[in-house]
Amino acid sequence: MKSNQPWVFAFWVYLGILMSISLSAYLKFIPTEITKFPYYDTFLHFLLLGIAAFLSHLALNKRKIKILNVSLPLAPFIVTFFCIVDEIIQLFTPHRSFDLTDLAADLCGIILFTWLAERSFKRG
Repeated sequence: MKSNQPWVFAFWVYLGILMSISLSAYLKFIPTEITKFPYYDTFLHFLLLGIAAFLSHLALNKRKIKILNVSLPLAPFIVTFFCIVDEIIQLFTPHRSFDLTDLAADLCGIILFTWLAERSFKRG
């Protein structure tokens, strides 16, 4: 059985980076120069959460759960849960705002990158 330890390590490193970016946004430390790029926020939601889904899916060794007799990857559900929680928290934060477009970008990134992880690397 092939070890997935490099994926676990990559996931934890990336989670630290992702948490730093999120904390920076809550504390308004994100440079204002980035706002010059159109749709930067939507693109970053897509990319950042997509990468989180990709790495977590491989770190969990593509573990599946059965829902109504259908086998579905576990990692995307975990990442999606935290995306929804984060968006809800933004309702109560003065420097952030709840946005369905951000949530849609998160979900699209999660789906695409999970699909890529599923097809790119054989199960260990």
